[in-house]
Amino acid sequence: MVTNEPTSPRAIAFVVNQIRPQGPLFVVRDIVAGLPAGYYKPYIIQLCSLEPQGVAMADELQALGCEIIELGFTRGQLELFPRSAARLLDECLQHYDITLVHSHTYQPDIVTSYLTHRYILLTTQHNIAKLDFTYGKGRLLGSYMCRHLMRALSRHREVVCVSHVCRDYYRKSLPTKVNVYVAPNGIDNALFMPPATPAEKAQLRHQLALPEQGYIITYCGGLIKRKDPELILRALRRLKRHRQLPSDLHLLILGKGPLERRCKQLAKPLGEQVRFVGFTDRVADYLGASDALITASHAEGLPLNVIEGVASGCVAIHSNLPIFGEILESVPQMAALRFDLGNVSQCADCILKAPSVAFDRQEALEMGRLYGRQRMALQYHRIYQQLLRKYLG
Repeated sequence: MVTNEPTSPRAIAFVVNQIRPQGPLFVVRDIVAGLPAGYYKPYIIQLCSLEPQGVAMADELQALGCEIIELGFTRGQLELFPRSAARLLDECLQHYDITLVHSHTYQPDIVTSYLTHRYILLTTQHNIAKLDFTYGKGRLLGSYMCRHLMRALSRHREVVCVSHVCRDYYRKSLPTKVNVYVAPNGIDNALFMPPATPAEKAQLRHQLALPEQGYIITYCGGLIKRKDPELILRALRRLKRHRQLPSDLHLLILGKGPLERRCKQLAKPLGEQVRFVGFTDRVADYLGASDALITASHAEGLPLNVIEGVASGCVAIHSNLPIFGEILESVPQMAALRFDLGNVSQCADCILKAPSVAFDRQEALEMGRLYGRQRMALQYHRIYQQLLRKYLG
């Protein structure tokens, strides 16, 4: 019988810092879950030791057929002695006969860049390094990390970016010998989809103890400087001060972070029109119950929260980052809800305009299809197969 499947699965190593419930690990999980059966034997190599918060995710990965290996370094050791970590990683890869190596995040990218050319190395860049590191670590440390990463990526031959905007940034920053691909991260498009009927949306609101009437806007993300949740609250305060804030408009804030205390202080004059939900595993339900999603972010590689919101039927009130233009290209009516970075008055105007902007359920479903995680996994499968043919014949 003729078959297109390989005679034996190809070993592939996903190299990560630690297994824990965070964005890059969700991407690894979804890649593994969506790869065609019979092609790969997946290994998860965590450079540091498994911690309690990662146990449930490790169990999930093992249930998907992953073998988990931990090398036991500390983050400080990885930063100071990446070549030593690379030597131990090299021994591990040789022991398990792994040639295809896919790294995720800063320290794994640096460590794998010191491996020899016997391996097919691939790295995924989930953000725009210069902006993300500067906002997250400060100008001095962020600039150092960016330079360190760029030197490491220059030693790689294959880089995957999560968006075209992200790709353009790395193409300008890396030598031309480095091949740069695009494979957008994916969402669960069976989970993030618009309610089938108004009654279903009303039922979600009832289950979540939300107002059954009125306009609900949701902020979904960390309460951190890069996301600028304070601007959104200042925009609402501006509307209230000018007596323009509709009494039936409500803001839900999903997430936590270092700015939480400051945000709660800003929200006090807004009373019950702002609710801090915190971390929740019911993000899809909150988005399905909402009318709009809002983001004031200053830097994004690929904002899955916006994709999940639109796929759930929310209009997107958003800052004018180029990435938002890329992902909202299929719903051009949302350009009316775009405001300049850091501009409180424009953000306030967009909040007022949001109820007049609409799109149909089919457009929401199309957004989910374009950015589905199964589609992402198949894109990686094609890249893996292309690289195996390129380097192994």
